[in-house]
Amino acid sequence: MARAAKPTEMIAVTELPAALQAIATSAPALTRLEPQSVSGDPAPGVEAVVADPLWMLGRQWQIGELLGRDAGSPVSVSVSRRALPITAWAPRGDGEDEGSPDWRPWPEGALLDELVEHVPHEPSERGVRRRAESGAQLAEMLREGGHDDVADALLAAHPLEDDGSGTDGRLDPAAQRLLLALAGATPDGGAAREALEAGEPPWLAGASDAEGAGAVAAAWLRWAAGPEDAGGAWTTTRLEHRFLLRFGHGGDAAVLRATAFGHGAARWGDFEWLEGAAVKLDDDGDLPAASPVTDTMLATPLRYLGMPADRYWQLEDGAVDVAAIEAQPHDLARLCLAEFALGGDDWLVVPVDGRRGAVNQIESVSVTTTFGERLEIGEAADERRGAGFRMYEVTSASGASLSGVVLPPVAQTPLLGEPVEEVAFLRDETANMAWAVERVVPGRSGDPRQRSAEPRPQPPAPGPDHDPEDLLYELLTPTPRNWIPLVPVRLAPATIGLRKGALLEDGEPVLPLGLLLEPTPLDFPAEEIPREGVTVRAVPVLARRADGSYARWTGHRVATGRGEGSSGLASDETRPTHGPA
Repeated sequence: MARAAKPTEMIAVTELPAALQAIATSAPALTRLEPQSVSGDPAPGVEAVVADPLWMLGRQWQIGELLGRDAGSPVSVSVSRRALPITAWAPRGDGEDEGSPDWRPWPEGALLDELVEHVPHEPSERGVRRRAESGAQLAEMLREGGHDDVADALLAAHPLEDDGSGTDGRLDPAAQRLLLALAGATPDGGAAREALEAGEPPWLAGASDAEGAGAVAAAWLRWAAGPEDAGGAWTTTRLEHRFLLRFGHGGDAAVLRATAFGHGAARWGDFEWLEGAAVKLDDDGDLPAASPVTDTMLATPLRYLGMPADRYWQLEDGAVDVAAIEAQPHDLARLCLAEFALGGDDWLVVPVDGRRGAVNQIESVSVTTTFGERLEIGEAADERRGAGFRMYEVTSASGASLSGVVLPPVAQTPLLGEPVEEVAFLRDETANMAWAVERVVPGRSGDPRQRSAEPRPQPPAPGPDHDPEDLLYELLTPTPRNWIPLVPVRLAPATIGLRKGALLEDGEPVLPLGLLLEPTPLDFPAEEIPREGVTVRAVPVLARRADGSYARWTGHRVATGRGEGSSGLASDETRPTHGPA
């Protein structure tokens, strides 16, 4: 604050710096906040000075900068790979657990599903619809080949007609409608197939071009019989498919075993490597050797949302918070994803083409840098092989890993039809029993029909001398005919299993109508039918092979049941025989 000077005092005047004069004389205004100083040197504002240097060292250790070294950036990557294709397979279904496997050559371009899952389903294939479709197919193939005389003789020898096997049209009304429309108008494919399998039928032997017509009939017979060397992998007692696959041949061969497969698509987790197994077939000498192939490509950085930023002042995308993933200790997939996403920003993408239906192995990986250096990259799994969590690896019983990635030739997006057979295996705690309930079976037409539509058995009627006021005693209450009992039996000295039984009706055993429960005797280990139950369906499948051709088969699908059930079975029951007054 200024004050008046006394006459005897001197006033001292000091010149202000130009910068302060500009600030003092300019009008007040709002300015941006920038990293600059009044001295005009912006360097101190961008130095990011920290008071504790140890914090910066710890940060560098955390993001891995202390492990870095002067090196060139990757420019190109060379990958040497080879593929061991499937060369043979062997089913290990019912009765195949003992003895040597029945090895079969792998057909070129075949699907794993059509060979492994195929189950000849005679009840549906001998239905009216299937007989008419297959007979019409044979007649059409003969006429397209110019054998009209053979097609006419076929229709005259084996016309589709009613064999009188169906007596109750209410359960399967489609059969009678098909017969009314097609009887006498199309050949019977089932009868034609039986005649061709028995030898050369007269309608084929008397053709003007017997050789050409025979070739057409042979092609149709292969079509009607289904895929060659298929089937045999289904195990009824275990309700699963079991089979062996051989990849490659000779010293490079790898044998894989699949058990507990029943969900419809084989993956790497369904296989077990039989370490040291050797399989030699007669035609191995005709198979080509698996030679390595080298691909050279540019190194492409991997980028994904939420990945760590590689610049100090760069902020990650806030829309993806990888650190906020909620995972329990047993959520291995989520933990692996979070560890990969937060691991760093120096990942490279190297696309490698894998052969379908083969074990694809990587022989070597080398990187060429900007300094012209060529560096060999070792396999990361070598340091941790046999320990810790592993994914996409096929292992042996001892824990050893098969080198390579298995890509089985499974069908892509197959079309599934309605189940032609469905059986529910369940436990009945009220009756202290287990049951195999036939829900769907092939009808006379070949189409699936529900067994729940069948009339239920009626309780025995009282005799003529029975007093209406008395109670009627029943030793055993009747159960539906589609409920097949599974009786506990001793399968081994210390093992209890379940065996297919039969209830009596009018002194005769009630037998199942489907194909799944047809084997006799039929034993199930007790653990195969848990409290939640098991449901097995036989479904027709249509898919395309890699060359575009069609493949069709009937396969089993196994799924978890719906829990326990109640058959209503009871013993020593009494009931009144008269209604309310």
